[in-house]
Amino acid sequence: MKKEKAIKLRKAGLTYNQISRNLKVPKSTLCSWFKPLSFNDKIKKENYSKAQVKWAATLIKYNKERAQILQDKSISEQLVAEKEIKKIGYDILKIIGICLYWAEGYKKGRWSIVFSNSDPNMIKVMMKFFLSVCLVDKNKIKGQVQIHKNITEKEANKYWCEVSGIPIINVRKAQAIISKSSKGKRKIDTLPYGTFRIIINDVKIVNLIKGWINGLIKRV
Repeated sequence: MKKEKAIKLRKAGLTYNQISRNLKVPKSTLCSWFKPLSFNDKIKKENYSKAQVKWAATLIKYNKERAQILQDKSISEQLVAEKEIKKIGYDILKIIGICLYWAEGYKKGRWSIVFSNSDPNMIKVMMKFFLSVCLVDKNKIKGQVQIHKNITEKEANKYWCEVSGIPIINVRKAQAIISKSSKGKRKIDTLPYGTFRIIINDVKIVNLIKGWINGLIKRV
């Protein structure tokens, strides 16, 4: 009785595993029942397609679960590391500002300080460095946006003014940049607000920061 039912289910397109579970019959027994029979190519293709779909679904589920585990672990490790950073005082902010300008600032100029970056948090840190450590008059700090075709000058200026605290009246006309590598096209989520320049025209500040960088180099 089970054999006839098994053959019927097999012809209907069910897999060995499905038939084995439904009828409580070992797969080895099913193999012996089905071996003398010839199933057409359609059934074989259907069974193969079902197996592929099931395998793909299982793989996707595994990858999602694995990704979530890795993400949770990363967040946990980052929170532990985050707690190692205590309150940042004047001296640490000074070193941070010097290092960031050493890495990202324009150092060939004799009359102007120019710091450019697309990371809003870095712009915030450098603004604090210029105001609190270098003691630059806020009215002397100018801004300028470098934008691509994916955003308007008005949107970019509004965003960076909010980030930097520089009033719109002190923001120069934006520079339109065309990337050779992107052939004039850029994805929306890549540099969504372009890059921002902090500009300070003050020879004394130029010499001050260059001196700090030199002092840091000699002592490191």
